[in-house]
This record gives sequence, C-alpha cells and structure tokens, in this order.
Amino acid sequence: MIRYMVKGEQVKIAHRRSKFTTSVALGGLGLAMVLVAACSSSSDTAGGDASAAAGGEASAAASEAPAELTKVAYVMPWVIQGEEAGQFAALNNGYFAEEGLDVEIVPGGPDVRAGALLAAGSAQFAVLNPAGVYTNRAEGIPVVGVSGINQADGLLLMCKTSTGIDSFDKIKGKKIGVWLGGGEAGFQAAAVKAGLQVADVEWLPQKFSMDEFFNDAFDCASATEWNEKHVVYKEGYVAGTDVNELRPADLGLYLPGDSIVTLESTVQENPQMVQGIVNATLRGWQWVCSSEENRKAGAQFTVDAAPDLDLELQVIQVEEMCNLMAQGPAGEEGMIGAMPQTSWQQSADAALAAGQLKEPADVTAAYTSQFLDAVPADYRTITW
Repeated sequence: MIRYMVKGEQVKIAHRRSKFTTSVALGGLGLAMVLVAACSSSSDTAGGDASAAAGGEASAAASEAPAELTKVAYVMPWVIQGEEAGQFAALNNGYFAEEGLDVEIVPGGPDVRAGALLAAGSAQFAVLNPAGVYTNRAEGIPVVGVSGINQADGLLLMCKTSTGIDSFDKIKGKKIGVWLGGGEAGFQAAAVKAGLQVADVEWLPQKFSMDEFFNDAFDCASATEWNEKHVVYKEGYVAGTDVNELRPADLGLYLPGDSIVTLESTVQENPQMVQGIVNATLRGWQWVCSSEENRKAGAQFTVDAAPDLDLELQVIQVEEMCNLMAQGPAGEEGMIGAMPQTSWQQSADAALAAGQLKEPADVTAAYTSQFLDAVPADYRTITW
C-alpha cells in the first residue's frame, strides 16, 4: 500500500518558495490521510509513459516484497514537490516494499517540526540538513544523520552586476538579503572564509520573494537553485551579464542540504529498518537522475500526489536536485549520498557562527556512515 499525508483539505503551492519562508499555504488545520495507488497518473498526463514504465517495475517489485511490511512514517523537508521526487520514485517503483517497508510520506512545511515528530514516535524518519540535526540535539532530541542526499543546501546569492559584487570578499559593507533562522549561516561562513567578519556585512531579512532584488533594495538577495533563481531569469536577466551568482561552494564550503535522519534509539534497536530507508531512498534518487525520461517521471510522481503543482517547475526542481547530489565529495567519489566529516563540521561551524547553536556541536555523534557504507553500489553510482 502506498500512502502519503497531506496537511489539511487542500494544498496550495505559491510560485516562490524557500525552506525559510511561509510561502506555502496549507488549507485546513488537521492532518488528512489520502490513499494513492502506485502509478495513479492517467496516460494523457505529461510523463505518463515514463510513469507507466515505472509501474511495471512496481508490479515486479511487489511480487518480490515480503508478505509482512513494517509501517514507517517518513517526514519530508518541505511540502510535496520535486525536491522529494526520489522518495516518491522509491514508493512508486516498489523499492521501499522490497526493503520490507510500508512507507507513509509526511510532507514538511513551515509548521512541521520533524524532530518533535520523531521524538513523539509519530514518525520514524525525516529529511533535515545537518544544522537541523545539531539544533534538535541541542534541544535534547537525539536525532542522528544516517545518509546524505544533497551535497550543498541549494542556497545562493544573486547580485546584479551593476553592484560590482562577483565574490564574497566584495560584500563588505553591503546590504545582503537573507532568510533569517538558518538561511544566513552558509553565507556568513563564506564571508568569514573570504577574510571578512560577520559584522562587516549588513545582513537584512528578506521577504519570501525576489521583490527586493528587483527593486534594488539589497545589493545581493538570497535564492534557491530550484526556485527563485529561475524566477529571476524568467524575467529576462542573464547570468554573468546581468547577475552574478555566489555560492559557499565557490570557496570549497559544501554545507550539506537534505539528509536522512532518525533517532539514535532507532539506529540501535532497528538497524535493518534504517538500512531499508537508506537503500530505497538513494535507489529512488539514482533512478530518477539516471535519465531525462526518469527525471520527468519523478517530477510526474510528485504532481500525481499534489495535482496543483506545475509539472514544468517540478522538472526544474528535479534537475537542480540531481545537480546538487553530484557535487563536491559525492562527485569526487562518484557515488550519491556522501557525508564526509569535513562537510558536517563546516555545517556545525556555520550554525554556531550564525547563532543557531550556543556551543559547538559534537559532530561525530551527530551522524553515522555505517548504513551508507552498506548500500549496494548500484543504488548510489552517479551515471549522469
């Protein structure tokens, strides 16, 4: 059985989105359970053929799946969208079932606290970035990372070329728009690495749009790779000619984004279940990213689950996710999911510098690579 949870009776997706915003309006106050059959899209929808092909995989997988499946609730990093295409592929292609799991996808959002759901036993797994792992642990919730997904968090600064800003060392004394509450951490870490002090820059709260960028209220504005960046370029701006893009990765700072997490107790008491979630999630993403056809099918899976989504925008999100997964340490290794200690340490340092943490985090206790190391290579190989 394939299921997902939708908060409220209706999900409305705003055109502009950030994990640090409330740009998604969720109708209703309760959690409504919605049942979805695998490959429920009709043949006349975009990507229908690819979805149908995936349905064949799901049927084959179902015949091989264990008779008794363990029910698992899996909290996503945001509302249903292309950012979760790999997880939906794992559902629709039967990868979770092959691991003995009946997975329920729980959409995230501005009012969803994944750590609290894990602590309460309402969910067993979630997708957070390392900073979220550290802040939950600081609050007494023993969350631990068990696999990486993105090698970078997908945040960048967009600066009009007219400002003359084309590197982090040039933002001294400048007005930089950030999504406070976490979105500033990577940029502040990059500024420090570029030789500046955090106080050298005027960090200003940015609205949940690119309005301040268009109106020259900031020298540089924050954007996500999969949304705001494309909003700017759809308005006719040209990268390198009208806009310079700055990323912490330009300075070798790979601050991991989406990562699979669970409680320490789950790791200790049910390692087989943890291995199953890691195996199937990475396998789902590897399948999605491996071809243009599969990327479209992965985007279609999310539209099947949330019909109000724009398929074209979800394809863009999937493309950007695949790019983020193949960067840095993962690209060097040729395998998705890499979670080197250097990257997790950089995230801890950035969270501390941004004031998200009051004291340095115990990085080595915050994640384990034992499950990642046990994933079959075929599920992790970067083929794109």
